[in-house]
Amino acid sequence: MKLSSTLQITALGVALLISPAAYATTLTDALIQAYQTNPALRVRQSGLRATDETVRQAKGRIQPTVSTSVTTNHANNATANTQTFTNSASLTTAIPIYAGGTGLRRIEQSRYNVLAGRQSLKLSEQEVLLSAVTAYMDVRRDIRNVELALNSVKVLTEEVRAASERFEVGEVTRTDVSQAESRLAASESSLQTSRADLQRSINSYIAAVGSTPKNLRTPPATPSLPKSGDAAEAIAIAKHPTILQQQFIVKAAEKDVAIARGNKSPTASASVSLSNSSGSATSTGGSNSSIGLTFGQVIYQGGQLNSAERQALASLDQAKAELQLAGVQIRQNVQSAYATWFASKATIQSRKKQVSAAQIAFEGASEEAKLGARTTLDVLNSEQDLLQARSNLVAAIRNEYVNAYTVLSTMGLLTVDHLKLGISSYNPDKNYKKVNGAKKFGSKRLKIFDKIKKKTGN
Repeated sequence: MKLSSTLQITALGVALLISPAAYATTLTDALIQAYQTNPALRVRQSGLRATDETVRQAKGRIQPTVSTSVTTNHANNATANTQTFTNSASLTTAIPIYAGGTGLRRIEQSRYNVLAGRQSLKLSEQEVLLSAVTAYMDVRRDIRNVELALNSVKVLTEEVRAASERFEVGEVTRTDVSQAESRLAASESSLQTSRADLQRSINSYIAAVGSTPKNLRTPPATPSLPKSGDAAEAIAIAKHPTILQQQFIVKAAEKDVAIARGNKSPTASASVSLSNSSGSATSTGGSNSSIGLTFGQVIYQGGQLNSAERQALASLDQAKAELQLAGVQIRQNVQSAYATWFASKATIQSRKKQVSAAQIAFEGASEEAKLGARTTLDVLNSEQDLLQARSNLVAAIRNEYVNAYTVLSTMGLLTVDHLKLGISSYNPDKNYKKVNGAKKFGSKRLKIFDKIKKKTGN
């Protein structure tokens, strides 16, 4: 029986993906490309730059504001047949003096939000890199499965030919030939399924990495991991972006409570105003200047201020609970991922033994069938067992690799810097300093901000 043209096209497609002449892609290449081109990271980076602006805006609320206005009026009295021209200009400066400390707390709150946003960016980085690793290994696995399926079709085609020849000389019955033909049809169907799986993996690779996979090289050894799940858990609790992000959210919520309470305090501000006017009427000309102090105190506002404080306290309690929940989930994720990875390592050794035994069984059954000691069905079953054993080994290798990187992700270490990919990661400080001018305002508080960053390693 001849292979169909569809199967020949499949073989050609696999050959193109693994051809030595094609551009070779290493796992590092794929990770670098995913990091540099994945739109999910650009979304997060843009969002973080927008969050940087909130610090600048909070600073502006406690700085003087200057406004100016120019007015020109023309009045025409038809009864008296007179016209009046009036021109005026004014310059006003408002200087906030005191607002219950809310201004500085808003700045601090905005900075905590920036730090939380940076952790959110790290989470996205981990998701993108893990998706790239998974897609890379999925393509390699499915290419191998297509190869195995093609080989199975080839072997079963030969089995059908041999069974037909033996039937013609009376060594086997028509049932043996039909069994071989049935198994060949099933193998061709499995090949079509493997082709579809490969195409899905290629599509996932393109989405994660940004290009079509070509000649994916064997990946290097899996990254070094802690010797126990507890050790991995300790690292995750200290460094995972989800926990650090939630810690900063709690700090921002504490500032929100302080702001809500500060809104009940008296306020004080100063103003300086200069104005000049001129016109056709002598009474409208002249210059004026004024300096004023304004004190304010909210006496009653329908319970809004007390409600805002209670709301802020409730949000703070929620943030603390979410921090605790994040710790529980991270611990669970790390232990689960570590156990899965550890089991997958042992599985590889078992799968290798299974392949070796299945190979011996298939070769023995084939030889014994020639001597009449085995039936055609025995040979077909042995071939199926060998194919399944090889497919299981391919899946086990893929799972062990992806599981290792999953452990890194649950620990919070699946980053460009930790993997040492040889490229510069996105530097959020560059935009922050550009926007907020570290040397122009609030240098003391920026030093505090830097201390927070050093403590958290961000």
